[in-house]
Amino acid sequence: MAVALGSVSGTDSPYKTGSYTVEANDKNTLSMTGYFQLLAAQLKNQDMSNPMDNSELMAQMTQMAMVQSMTTMTDAMKNSTAVNTQTYAASLVGQEVTMAVTKENSYGIETPVDVKYAKVEYVNFTTGSPTIKLVDDEKEYSLTHLVGMGRVPNPFKDQTGESSGTGEGEGEGEPEVPKEPEE
Repeated sequence: MAVALGSVSGTDSPYKTGSYTVEANDKNTLSMTGYFQLLAAQLKNQDMSNPMDNSELMAQMTQMAMVQSMTTMTDAMKNSTAVNTQTYAASLVGQEVTMAVTKENSYGIETPVDVKYAKVEYVNFTTGSPTIKLVDDEKEYSLTHLVGMGRVPNPFKDQTGESSGTGEGEGEGEPEVPKEPEE
């Protein structure tokens, strides 16, 4: 019975709740075909003693064409951005990079604490957004962890020259030991 109910409610379990957004639910949007069907029904059922204004009709058609053009442009921009990101990530293979080493803070958010210098072994595109695999490191890093190309100075060191992190990364070397004041 739950499976039959699931086909109606959209879930396998009648107790499971779902979240619906505009992006996930096409019933909340009006396509060009739907617009023309609505327009045809409106024209078919209009009052002949008070017909629809032509300027209002043209304004609606213009607005719908603009929405469709903007949707097409947005999709094209998303595709272009994805291609550019993949091309950039692929160009990193074999290059020495500076990656941020992160540590989870008390709120569960990954925060950068140190850097690691290594060459990029490969880039993985199967996870949705590109991930970078460094030589001699098991972890795959998100492209957002990339600090720079080559050996970028560690931006996560505090004023004393010590890393604010765990020290697991391959930072810029040993921190300087402060000198004793002379008397």
